[in-house]
Amino acid sequence: MSAPFSSPPPPDEDVVTLMRLLGRIMKAAKKHGGPGGPPELVQRARDAGLAPRHIPVMVTLAMFGSAAVGELAGRIGLEPATTSQLVGELQRAGLVTKEADERDRRRTVISVAAPWRPVVEEFARTKLTAARRTMDALTPVEREHFLRGLRLLAEAQDEVLAETPPADPPPCPLDPPA
Repeated sequence: MSAPFSSPPPPDEDVVTLMRLLGRIMKAAKKHGGPGGPPELVQRARDAGLAPRHIPVMVTLAMFGSAAVGELAGRIGLEPATTSQLVGELQRAGLVTKEADERDRRRTVISVAAPWRPVVEEFARTKLTAARRTMDALTPVEREHFLRGLRLLAEAQDEVLAETPPADPPPCPLDPPA
């Protein structure tokens, strides 16, 4: 018979180090703007009812230039339908534009709206500085191993989340007792 609360096996030192480092990275990202951005961009997004999930769309467009929804979805790792919804919301807020591709009029490309392009480009540069410095400090082989490790971590996290039923949110202290 097993104990009702069996403790997990002790983590090895590398796992503990990984978790500490990821915690530091997340804390720094949140402390220094997290998913936010320049005040005028954040305010425009808030006024339009947009959320932090919209920011990667604009940053990706600023980094790689105009793209069709399918290309954009692949770059940010979302389904095309989700990406299309985000683009629509950003377009209604005046932060991105949709135009027919000059080379193929059947294709629609999305771009950061001209007035917001310098703001989003500067935001992207600032947010990516640490990642660029990290990648620049690694040899090509180290980069390959580093990225492989991060991919494995992301995939394992996805698997664990798929295996684990969502937890019920804790009760709100303001709700009356059941």
